[in-house]
Amino acid sequence: MSNDRIDALRKAVEANPDDVLLRLVLAESLNVAGETEEALDQYVVLLDHHGLPDDQFVPVGELAAANGRLALLRNLLEAARQRGVVEGTGRLQQLVDGMIAERSGVRIKVGPEAETPYEQDLVKEATTFDQVGGMDEIKRVIHRMVILPQSRPELYEKYGRKAGGGVMLYGPPGCGKTLLARATAGECGLPFVNVRIEDVMDPYLGVSERNLHEAFEHARANGPCVLFLDELDALAFARHKHGGSESRRLVDVLLQELDAIGSENDGLLVLAATNAPWDVDEAMLRPGRFDRVIFVPPPDEPARADILAVLTKGVPADGLDLKALAAQTAMFSGADLRALIERGVDKVIDEALSTGGEPPLAMQHLTEALAAVKPSTLDWLHRVRSYIEFANQSERYDDVAAYLASRDVRRRLNKN
Repeated sequence: MSNDRIDALRKAVEANPDDVLLRLVLAESLNVAGETEEALDQYVVLLDHHGLPDDQFVPVGELAAANGRLALLRNLLEAARQRGVVEGTGRLQQLVDGMIAERSGVRIKVGPEAETPYEQDLVKEATTFDQVGGMDEIKRVIHRMVILPQSRPELYEKYGRKAGGGVMLYGPPGCGKTLLARATAGECGLPFVNVRIEDVMDPYLGVSERNLHEAFEHARANGPCVLFLDELDALAFARHKHGGSESRRLVDVLLQELDAIGSENDGLLVLAATNAPWDVDEAMLRPGRFDRVIFVPPPDEPARADILAVLTKGVPADGLDLKALAAQTAMFSGADLRALIERGVDKVIDEALSTGGEPPLAMQHLTEALAAVKPSTLDWLHRVRSYIEFANQSERYDDVAAYLASRDVRRRLNKN
């Protein structure tokens, strides 16, 4: 990014110091331009004013660790614990421990006798698209891009087109990316290997890379199967955004595994999910790797009605109008809808305890709960709108741009 653009962002932040999104764009632009220390200073301000998004705790922690900013790293860990950022706390603790060990002159290496998490037997995934509420268009895209090459390999072989490759699902948290990945494996009739961030990341030298390699080797040995990499932005954080060698080595290993250097990936379908696609290393998105990218938006109204039906199945209820409730929950993720139902059930339980009866879940309980539950996707959508404005030269996020341009979404975002 040009110095003129960064200078313009600096002036904009000076004029609007409370604009969190603007400061976030400035921080990331500075980092891309190599102004790492100034970028970290901007992250400090964001953290102090509770403006740092949850999905940025680990990437900023990686950057802080790579540049020796232990105080910032500790503050990130404490803030993550207070905010309940469960997925990032473990990694931040590893970074803190690693920095402390490094400053103490301790060089730690774990031998091959360490236990591996990839020793369980694989079984075919039972989840199918029927168990995924709504998202019909996304299912059609996945069927064309992913399932058809697996179910009709002879057609692809006839035209010299290899099946396999990588697919990256991205979108707001809680919108069903992992469930879609499981259902894709189920539709293909394949086992599902879920590689979680905590299964890979380790503070000790070389262990993270070994864990990632073993995950791929386990999948290859049990192929054909689907290997799913959750939180891809943490595993493949853009190398130009940090200077640390540890994260760079992990990205290099992942690139080698995707390219099948020294091994074959025939029959191995690699899926990944991320809430922050802009933080994924560009090399991951080249042909043959994660060149197929699918945006998973918040569920639309019919999808929300389907999700609500699944969530209330088996719950004693009376007079629920799920279609009306779906109409009132625009931009809610599947996780938000689950929280809404749980709050409604809590109100039923409170009523049962106070009256001694067993009242059913009714619309009034959910209407009252609705006042306390807000859509968690709005922060992500506001943020991606800023990225599209400043950093969509490759037109990679055009599908998101089209989604944001729809009248209902635009009205909702402008309202908040």
